[in-house]
Amino acid sequence: MDLEITAEPRSATGKRNRQLRRTGRLPAVVYGKDTESLAIQVEAKAFDILYRAAGRTSLVKLQLDGQSKSAIIREVQRHPLSRHPLHVDFLVVDLAQEMEVDVPLVFTGEPPAVELTGGTLMTPIGHLRVRALPAEMPHEITVDVTSLVDLEASLHVRDLIIPENVHVQTDGDELIARVLPPRIEEEPEVEEVAEGEEGAEGEEGAERPEGEAQAGEGETTGGEEETAG
Repeated sequence: MDLEITAEPRSATGKRNRQLRRTGRLPAVVYGKDTESLAIQVEAKAFDILYRAAGRTSLVKLQLDGQSKSAIIREVQRHPLSRHPLHVDFLVVDLAQEMEVDVPLVFTGEPPAVELTGGTLMTPIGHLRVRALPAEMPHEITVDVTSLVDLEASLHVRDLIIPENVHVQTDGDELIARVLPPRIEEEPEVEEVAEGEEGAEGEEGAERPEGEAQAGEGETTGGEEETAG
């Protein structure tokens, strides 16, 4: 299925683009091979459908002024809260020249190590930098994580199955996925009382056998007896 969208020249600029969006159209710009930068507009709903299918890697046909241009969606500016697209860049490409783009990774399957150990799947990177002709650029690259059978297993870039004529630019030793061991919560340490300390405190307040007096009491009593004599 061909991915295509119809565009029209755009005269609205600046704050007038806000009014353009209210009418269901999306401001955009097209530039690239043999194409001067030109302000255009596309139907917002049509772009949403196109972007879900093409992303920022697949080739699309841009119909403009009766001509069909081969392009990719280079950039999408979005509203920070609603995430609705605000502006789009289309890059016209040379079909005979290779290009480099970031292709997203899609992780599939369940790692057996997660169920066996209670660990967590870690995926440090979410895309690969690849080089290919525009028409052969993959939309995404699938990563099967069912080979992660224990905590020693891991997947690297070199382990991936890459389509023919697609050249990976990311380092082959780059880690893609592994299962981390479960976190063990440390119990709070209980301070142990040294043997003998508790007894020493008890002796201080212990009752004395009848007839025994403290050193101070004995001295005072003795002094009184000497005076009396």
